[in-house]
Amino acid sequence: MELSKRIEKLIEYSGLSIPKFAERVGFKTPQGVRELLKGNTMTLSHQAQYNILHSYPEINPSWLLTGTGEMLLTESSPPTEPPPEDADTILIPVASSDGIGGMGFNQEVNTEEYITGYLPFPTSIAHKGDIVIPIYGDSMEPTYKAGSLVLIREVELWREYLELGCTYIIGLVDDRRVIKTVMAGSDTEHYLLVSINPSYQPQEIAKNIIRTVWRVIVSVRREAL
Repeated sequence: MELSKRIEKLIEYSGLSIPKFAERVGFKTPQGVRELLKGNTMTLSHQAQYNILHSYPEINPSWLLTGTGEMLLTESSPPTEPPPEDADTILIPVASSDGIGGMGFNQEVNTEEYITGYLPFPTSIAHKGDIVIPIYGDSMEPTYKAGSLVLIREVELWREYLELGCTYIIGLVDDRRVIKTVMAGSDTEHYLLVSINPSYQPQEIAKNIIRTVWRVIVSVRREAL
């Protein structure tokens, strides 16, 4: 089932109008929901995933994100609603990735993502809209080891300014991701992506194949899950 049909079914299930549904799940305007219904928007942002599943914890995350399974969780399914937060902590969703891509980069992920749980962070470190994702490969070892998790935050204005010398998750236009330290490229239209592991050579990437940029805030041990 296409995403547009799943959203249509979810709205019908909610019993709300499009404006009321948009308000409940945190869309800035109803137009965002209408674009999903028209099929003009093909994916849900991490924040939209969190908002919908937080508002409707009985919804099956796999169904929402991939169309797999039934819309509603069974009684034996694990709950998706996070535990209550307190004033000093914020609960950040953990996304599960199910594939690894190629293209010559190490640690690229071609994924359908869904929320598998939540991790608490101090409000001094994490913000609403952050997300936790897994790391694959060894090009960023020893700082970011394969199998570890990282807390990331989207850099919305990266085209206007990006702090160089920091580690980012670069989302490519074909939905793959790569974690690298970003340095200045040979011109204003390129970045140089640098690995921490000296076994990997730096590679240049054109800015026009970048869709999103996420700043790596902190590495998280899997034992924290």
